[in-house]
Amino acid sequence: MTSRDWAVLADVRCELGECPVWDEASARLHLVDIDGRRLWALDPASGTASGATCDRPVTALVPRADGGWLGVSGRDIGTLDPDDGTFQPLLSLPGPPDLALNDAVCGRDGNLYVGSIDRTRANRAALYVMEPDLNHRVLAGHVGASNGVDTSPDGRLLYHADSFADTVTAYGPDGRPVAAVRVAHPDGIAVDADGGVWVASWGSGMVFGYTPHLAPDRTLRLPTPLVTNMSFGGPGYRWLFVTTARSDGAELSGAVFTADVGVAGLPAARFVVGLDHRVR
Repeated sequence: MTSRDWAVLADVRCELGECPVWDEASARLHLVDIDGRRLWALDPASGTASGATCDRPVTALVPRADGGWLGVSGRDIGTLDPDDGTFQPLLSLPGPPDLALNDAVCGRDGNLYVGSIDRTRANRAALYVMEPDLNHRVLAGHVGASNGVDTSPDGRLLYHADSFADTVTAYGPDGRPVAAVRVAHPDGIAVDADGGVWVASWGSGMVFGYTPHLAPDRTLRLPTPLVTNMSFGGPGYRWLFVTTARSDGAELSGAVFTADVGVAGLPAARFVVGLDHRVR
């Protein structure tokens, strides 16, 4: 177990910080405060932050290839304006109407992955895969709480966290599971440039590192218990940014932490919206 000298990025305390994405063009970290209904852009160079209020709860941010953003809200996927928080639905995914979508990422295979949560714990949730033309299908069913999702650097492996099942599963190119590991309340996932898999553990104050085949590798401790998600960014993508949620009695809860953890990440994959659905 390793305790890093974590730096706190900007004077931001999220109710439920999630989905950090590094934007190389602006050299800023973008993220969403789900419960606070805020979008944030944090500048590590100046230590400042700018934000916008969302017109509806947004659970995930996905960068688009044209420079814009997609957001996830309810059962909708749509465009998101980071300047004023306006969400414009593009489509609604089928499924039980009481099950909202949650985390999402554009994989390095060019597809968009997004899952839902069944808070009744009846395992009615699902993990979906969407192609650039917005055709979509269920990749995995009988999910409890779909959370972190990311792909290997070559896009051939997909990693997915089911928080209620305490499991992170790796899926192969044919969509079949090829490896799995038990993790206490897994939340967000980030994959580094070497294929290492990093998993946020809600409630433990830990980030767990695994090999590409999900063998335990290392553990990082943070100074607050509700760790939610992470991504790589900064110069050479050598900084790990970690989002957290508010927790009673934890002074730095809700903060965004950053440290050099000795490995580099990769730029976020950007989703190409098909020509028939191109945003104007």
